[in-house]
Amino acid sequence: MPRRIWMAMVLLLLSQAGCATKEEREAVFDNRLREMAGTPEAALLNGMGRIPDNSYQLEDGSKVLQWRWDTSYIDPGMPPLYYGRFGGWGRGWGGGMWMPMGGFPPTLVRQGCIVEWTMVGGAAQGYRWQGAGCAKVSP
Repeated sequence: MPRRIWMAMVLLLLSQAGCATKEEREAVFDNRLREMAGTPEAALLNGMGRIPDNSYQLEDGSKVLQWRWDTSYIDPGMPPLYYGRFGGWGRGWGGGMWMPMGGFPPTLVRQGCIVEWTMVGGAAQGYRWQGAGCAKVSP
């Protein structure tokens, strides 16, 4: 095998080593939350890194603490692929105008995350999380 091909394969493998799939990132996030189960409320607040955005007192005496994150970003889009000529009356300088063809404009992408902990007797008993942005959040 030529040396160039071998080096290209090694570089490709090394570049892929640091990439994690969405499922792997979500598993890491879930494991971090699982480690906080059973801790007292003060330790949970410390582990989450900030105070909750909402809290609810339930009838049975338990409490739900809720954190929200918004990991919005702007996708830059893509410029036009080419410019085509429309209108006019011939192939030369016969009028008409050049119009952009293809591409798409910038887009706002919202990826939120909601984490809820249930506190029973002052200790974190259970949690749930949802949202596409949770893999990017580090509690």
